[in-house]
Amino acid sequence: MNNLDWNKFKHVVSDYVGVDADEITRDTDVFDDLYLDSLGLFGLGSHITDTYKLNVALSLVASISRVGEFFDLLNEKGTPVEE
Repeated sequence: MNNLDWNKFKHVVSDYVGVDADEITRDTDVFDDLYLDSLGLFGLGSHITDTYKLNVALSLVASISRVGEFFDLLNEKGTPVEE
């Protein structure tokens, strides 16, 4: 477990997608609510993993659709980037 902070996480998402952080909840759909396509989802994934310096398997990122799922995935399965 990486002990990520939800409020900071949603601000990182907000910075990438241009939606106010207060509008982002765990149930926010990355496709329907944030208007991302699959390429945008991978871009968001890269932005988040670069910000937190954590790696997550792309195959796991491809299976998510909610911001809360992304948070949980990074928090539970993210591994530190080796420098």
